[in-house]
Amino acid sequence: MSHPLVLSVDVGSSSVRASFFDAEGRSVKGTESRRAHKFVFSAEGQAESDANALAGLVEACIGESLQRLTNLELDPKVIAVSFCTFLHGMIGADDEGRALTPVMTWADTRSEDQAARLSAMLDPGQVLQRTGCPLHSAYFPAKILWIRENRPQLFEQVDWWCSIGEYCIRRFTGRKSCSVSMASAFGLFNRRTSGWDAELFRTLGLEEARFSPLADMDSPARSLLSPFAERWPGLRDAAWFPALGDGMCSSVGCGCADPRRLTLMIGTTGALRAMRPAGDSHIPVGLWCYRMNRKWEQIGGVLGDGGNLFEWLCGTLKVGLSPEGIDSAILAAKPAGHGLIVLPFFTGERSTGWNPRARGTVSGLRLGTNPLDILQASMEAVAYRFAAIMKVLRPVAPAAQEVVCTGGALLRSASWAQILADVLELPLGCTDEPEASSRGAALLALESLGYLTSAEAPSPPMVRTFVPRAGAAEAHHAAFDEQERLREAVLGVKQP
Repeated sequence: MSHPLVLSVDVGSSSVRASFFDAEGRSVKGTESRRAHKFVFSAEGQAESDANALAGLVEACIGESLQRLTNLELDPKVIAVSFCTFLHGMIGADDEGRALTPVMTWADTRSEDQAARLSAMLDPGQVLQRTGCPLHSAYFPAKILWIRENRPQLFEQVDWWCSIGEYCIRRFTGRKSCSVSMASAFGLFNRRTSGWDAELFRTLGLEEARFSPLADMDSPARSLLSPFAERWPGLRDAAWFPALGDGMCSSVGCGCADPRRLTLMIGTTGALRAMRPAGDSHIPVGLWCYRMNRKWEQIGGVLGDGGNLFEWLCGTLKVGLSPEGIDSAILAAKPAGHGLIVLPFFTGERSTGWNPRARGTVSGLRLGTNPLDILQASMEAVAYRFAAIMKVLRPVAPAAQEVVCTGGALLRSASWAQILADVLELPLGCTDEPEASSRGAALLALESLGYLTSAEAPSPPMVRTFVPRAGAAEAHHAAFDEQERLREAVLGVKQP
C-alpha cells in the first residue's frame, strides 16, 4: 500500500530546506535536506541574493530529499509539493522568466527615500488599511520606484515582477501564479477587493500584466517541464502549489492557526502574529496584516533584527562562549543590570515605527563593559521591541490567551525565551517542531487536497514553558522606558 507524502520546500533568509511529510502532517525522518546561504550586504543599504543561485539550492534540496526518500523502506506516492518562502523578496525578470535583477530582500534599505516620497504623495493611513502594509523600503512599491528612478532601462526591460517562490515554480512547471498569501505581503494587494491595488499601480506606472495571476490553494500546477520531469519522475504527478508566506505557514505548523494563540518567532528576523478571519478589519498603525488565504489573515508586527543580530554580535564581539555558556551566563546575570540601552535597528526599523533610516545604536558604553553585557543588552532590546508590538496588537487580538514560541534562534536559546517571558510578563510555551514553516506549508497542501484540515492536525507538544521571574519585570520596564527615550532622541519620533 502506497504512502501519500507531501514534499515541503522552505526558502528561508539563511537556508533552503526540503523534507517530506505524511498525510497526517508528520515529518518523515531521514528525508531532510538543507543548503545554507547568505544575503549580500553593503554600506549603501544593499541586501540581495542571487535568484538563480537560490533556485539552484532549491533544486539541490529537492534532489537530495528525493534520494533520501528512496533509501527508506516505503512505498511512497508524492501527492503534492508545497512551498513557503521569506516575504518581500522582489525579482524583476524578462518575458522568458529569466531574472534580470537579484532578489531585493526585506532588509534592503536603498529605497528609503522612495518610501518617504510615497508617504508624501499618498495617504499612508489609507494605504495601510487597503493593503495591510505600511509604505516602507521592505515592500515592493518603494523598491520598484527605486529601480524606476535609478535603473530606468532595467525598469523598462522587466516583464515580470515576482517573488523567489514564483520564480522557482515557473522554472519547474512553466506556470506563473502568485498566491494570495504571498501577494498580500508585497504592499500592492488590495485586501478589500482581493486584487491588485489600482492607486498604487497608477502611481508606480505598473500594469497588472507584469505580475502573476493571483491564485489560492485550489489551483496547483500539475505538470513538470523538461529536464525536471526526467530528473524527478516521482514528482511528475504531484500537485505543485503556489508558494506561501513563511510566517503564515509557521503559525500553522506550530499549532497557532487559531485566534486564541499568538505566535512569537525569532529566526533570522523576529515576528509576533495573531490569526483572525479575513475581512476589512481595522489595522492599528505600527502593525501589518497579510492573508493566509481568502478565509484567514494574520495581523502582527515584525523585527528586522533577530537571530541575524545575535549571530553578528557573537562573531563581532568574540564572546568566546558556547551557546550553552551564553545561556548560563545570561540567565545568571541581573536583568537589565549592565547599564546599556540598545536600539536594535541594524537593518532599519520595521514594527512599530517603520523607519528604514533607523540604525543600530548602543548607549552607555564604559571601560568596564564586556562583550556579554552588549549581547545581553541587545537580546533584551529585541524583547522590548516585542513588548511594543504586543501593546498595539493586544486590542485587535482579544481572543489570544497563549503565546507559542518558534524559530530556530529562539528554540536554541533558553536565556532569550526567559527574557521574553520576563519582559512580556506572560508564560511562553516552546514547541518541539523545528521546521514549523515547512510543516505548515505541508498541512495547507493536505487540507487543499482533502486529507485533513489544519485544525485537525495535532499541535506539536510544548517541550518547555518559561514563566516570568519575580522582580524581573520592574527592571525591564525601566529599561524599556529608557529605550523609548533614546529612540525619540536619536530618531526624533515618538512610539506610535
